[in-house]
Order: sequence, then C-alpha cells, then structure tokens
Amino acid sequence: MSNLHSLLRDLQRRKARERRGLVVAEGRRLVADALAARATVRAVLAADDVAEGPVAPLLAEARLRGIAVEVCGRKAFQEFADTDSPSGVLAVVEWAPAALADVRLPDGAAVVLVLDAVQDPGNVGTMIRSAFALGADLTVALDGSADLGNAKTLRAAMGAVFRHPVAHAHAAECLAFLAARQVVLWAATMDGEPIGRSAAAAGRATTAPEQAAAASAEAVPSRLALAVGNEGGGLRPELLARAARRVAVPMRQSAESLNAAVAAGILLFQVLDVR
Repeated sequence: MSNLHSLLRDLQRRKARERRGLVVAEGRRLVADALAARATVRAVLAADDVAEGPVAPLLAEARLRGIAVEVCGRKAFQEFADTDSPSGVLAVVEWAPAALADVRLPDGAAVVLVLDAVQDPGNVGTMIRSAFALGADLTVALDGSADLGNAKTLRAAMGAVFRHPVAHAHAAECLAFLAARQVVLWAATMDGEPIGRSAAAAGRATTAPEQAAAASAEAVPSRLALAVGNEGGGLRPELLARAARRVAVPMRQSAESLNAAVAAGILLFQVLDVR
C-alpha cells in the first residue's frame, strides 16, 4: 500500500481531516477548481482507465506544478471514492475552516452569512457556494452544522471553499466577532418581514416624513450578518435575541417552508442587491 493510499484511508475520518488540515476533493470539476484557485494540492490520485483520457489534462497540470500524481486500478480507486459513480480522479488539498480571530472583514460594506446548526452537508455546501457567487465576504458555520470538510459539503460548494473565507465558531464567539466589528445581525425566520415590504410602503406613503420613515425601515445596513437556521429547528434563542430584524422570503400561505439553502440564496441576493 502506498503512502498516499494510507493517507486517504485516514482522511475518511473527520478527526483525521481536522488534525491534518487536509480534505479530499473528488471529481474532475472539484480537482480543477482546487488547481484553478491555486489551493495547495498535496497529491492527485487517478484511476488507470481515465488517466490517459478525460483527466489527462488535470494530471499534466498537477505534474507541471510539482504535485505528486499516482495512478491506480479502478478497483483500488473505488475504495477512496465517496460518489456512487466516481469520475476517476481526486486530490488531497490543504484546507480547514478559518478561526474567526484570523478573519479580516473589509473596512467598509460587508456581508456575512451565518449558518446555525445547518446539518445537511448538501445545504451547507450550497450556502457557501451561494455566498461566494453573490458577493458575501464570509460564511460562518456555527457548532452543530455539518462537517465543512465532508466530501458531500465540498462537492455542493463546487470549489467555493477554495475562494471564499469560511469559518467555524461557537455562537457566543460569532456574536462577539460581529459586535466588535459593528456588523448588524438579521435573523431569517418564518415570521420575519419580507425585505421588500418597506419599499412597497414607501411607494404608498404620501407625505415626505412617511416616505423617509419607510425608506429608513427598508435600509440594509452596510455591515450586515444574515443568520439562517435549519428547516426543523430554526435559529437558537441567543441569535434571535441579538437580531436587529427578522426577515423572511414571502411565500404562498399554503407553502410550509423553503429549503434552507434556497431561502439563504434568495435573502442574500436581496440584501446584496439592495445594498
């Protein structure tokens, strides 16, 4: 057994990934994203039935950068693959969530997405991907959220973790971080107010004071954190207690709820578009 195979077996355990600061990026797209983002790739493993075909350009680029490349039989590769139909390539990449103490937000406008115990890896990865795509500056996953280094999380994030700051923190630590940096917290809740409601009120207002009051109510803070919980439990009480505003995506009365990742994407688009 090669040293790379031993490492990959070890990285199938969360504790090993956290201890080593390494994750496994599986699939052509994710390996390509890691290379394109100039992430530190330790090694690449490919199945022999694709090494001279679809993944050959990736292997050539890795070798050009001095990255160790190993080719093995398809059966051996399957032992390390997380997907049902693996494309035949994976990479060991240096990555771990940041400590909040090491994160720097922009001095001016900033938007932070806070995930509160979002337990589904697919949702967590999709939220990180949305935060990066829509222009948020940071994603913070609170304790109770899915493993950020999980293979499903990484696939759903589609390489965004290599380009977008992601941190893991306890709720009290996150609240202290936001307060120290004068970031206003909004909470996404089922009983929240649609972000566009005050804008509609501004259009109905007839006097200047009424219009000013409506516009003020609608204003999105230049430094904003949006907290989103899981579909079942919602947000924890300490976040709700500190939230300056509760917001929601307007829905039909017969609709029960939106998927957490979908709701986060819509709300992020709204606050970043308004800002």
